[in-house]
Amino acid sequence: MAFDRVVLVGGTRPEFVKLHPVALALCGAGVPVALLTTNQHRSSAMRDTFLEQLAWPCAVEALPVSAQDTLQLFAEILTHLPRYLRPGDLVMVEGDTTSVLAASLVANKLRRPLAHLEAGLRSYDLRMPEEHNRRMCDHIADYLFAPTEFDAAHLRDEKVPGNVFVVGNTVLDAVRQNVARLDDAPKIGEGYVLVTLHRQENVDQVGFLREVVRFLRSTSLPCVFPVHPRTRDKLEAAALWSSVSDLSHVRLLEPLDYLAFLAAVRDARVIVTDSGGVQEEATAPELRRPVVVLRHSTERVPAIEARYSVLAPPNAEKLLGLVTDLSWFQPKGSSPFGDGYSADAIARLLTGAQRLAA
Repeated sequence: MAFDRVVLVGGTRPEFVKLHPVALALCGAGVPVALLTTNQHRSSAMRDTFLEQLAWPCAVEALPVSAQDTLQLFAEILTHLPRYLRPGDLVMVEGDTTSVLAASLVANKLRRPLAHLEAGLRSYDLRMPEEHNRRMCDHIADYLFAPTEFDAAHLRDEKVPGNVFVVGNTVLDAVRQNVARLDDAPKIGEGYVLVTLHRQENVDQVGFLREVVRFLRSTSLPCVFPVHPRTRDKLEAAALWSSVSDLSHVRLLEPLDYLAFLAAVRDARVIVTDSGGVQEEATAPELRRPVVVLRHSTERVPAIEARYSVLAPPNAEKLLGLVTDLSWFQPKGSSPFGDGYSADAIARLLTGAQRLAA
């Protein structure tokens, strides 16, 4: 399928991190590239520092999107994105956010080829908005870049019409490319429990938040907790914020920039998270940290099977046991998400397809 330019569309911190190596690889291969940001994350800590630290090799432009509500955000992206696309563009999205679904539908309706980075992930948990988003995107994408054979099997089982390629996950590329820069990042200690929570199906539930607070109160281990804006709002609304902020062994932080967060992962004893990207990042050979996944299900099953991470329901006693006794952390071999050169493979595949179409 012929194209003249690759337009990367992203709106959240993980999307910027995972699209950046692709921008570098494509520009290195002589392919014209542009990044369009949707403003799904728009604060300085959640957006600007990630764009600045990663030093994009291409033009970066922001859509005039101001909505906070999910449906309004979706509608604004659908309205504005078409004006920024040219005939001959290939649209690339990463992951499973509202921005991904909106950009995918725009590409489909404008008959632009669509590439989905991180295709094929499935949790089979329909409480998660992301599960719906990634399924719909996968079924209209022309190029599906799956991180593992496990994920590609989902796509083949579902008989998606696009071309499926197993390429690894570019989050490992980002770690490899940036780990040498961590010496300049502020050090916040070592040997702590790093806690990150943000998923809607979790933090919107008061029962979930109470179990997290019970865990934080019951552990004697030092904890570092960069608090996502949504999580803080929900803790305050549930009258639980003071129960956390009063704990002397829990260090509450504003959201960290990319390099500071990588350094925090590197120096942690164990990570407690509901983030998909952190489950992948922690398997990088430069980091290799144990991860307790605080969710009922995960789409990063290969990390569980390789004994890098363990799935934990939101229960304070269970969680306390898993962070205290790390005997479950017995990683088998290298990361299941590739060798850290996934973006190069993607660039080769796209330039090869371009030559065939010429």
